Amino acid sequence: MNTHRLTATHTNRKKVKKATVKERIKAGRKRETLYGLSVVLVIIASAIIGGWYVLQPRGQEPSKVLAANFSLIDLNGNSFSLSDFKGKVVVIDFMATWCGPCREEMPHYGVIWGKYQGKMVLMSIDIDPRESEETLGTFAQEFPYATWIWARDTANLGQVYQVTAIPKTVIIDQDGYIRFVHVGVTDSSTFIQEIDQLLSERR
Repeated sequence: MNTHRLTATHTNRKKVKKATVKERIKAGRKRETLYGLSVVLVIIASAIIGGWYVLQPRGQEPSKVLAANFSLIDLNGNSFSLSDFKGKVVVIDFMATWCGPCREEMPHYGVIWGKYQGKMVLMSIDIDPRESEETLGTFAQEFPYATWIWARDTANLGQVYQVTAIPKTVIIDQDGYIRFVHVGVTDSSTFIQEIDQLLSERR
């Protein structure tokens, strides 16, 4: 009786041990499968994001399209229209105060503003309707050199100018045509090259 009981107990232990090993193998395979799926999902997400970024019109010179006219009121309470600046190069910065890349772009605008004042017009337009004049004004004051036009988008320009990502820079020539479009932080050297090109066309 005792021998039978010991043998049965030993057999049961083997079964338990085998079951435990199988469970561990099964659990390990499950973890590997989940890890593999996670890697695949990360790769797919990266491809989608990368594709979206590549498809954005960075440094694109489109066929000449007449820029849509608009009227806004700047932070000083002055009304202005895009058509007021015909005969000058106009650089429009579509932005928002919470946008980190928009903040990074400011020094680059500062460079071209210092170089081309009188030959060009620069305006930063906040396309976030939730932001007040006070919020935009506080942001503008962080950059002492930013004495260009600041205004809130009260004319739905985000849709009119197809702003799907910010900062978006639109450069308009002296005849009112959109000549260059940039999405994302763009170096001032690129702006200088393009503005020089537009200015040289009128010499």
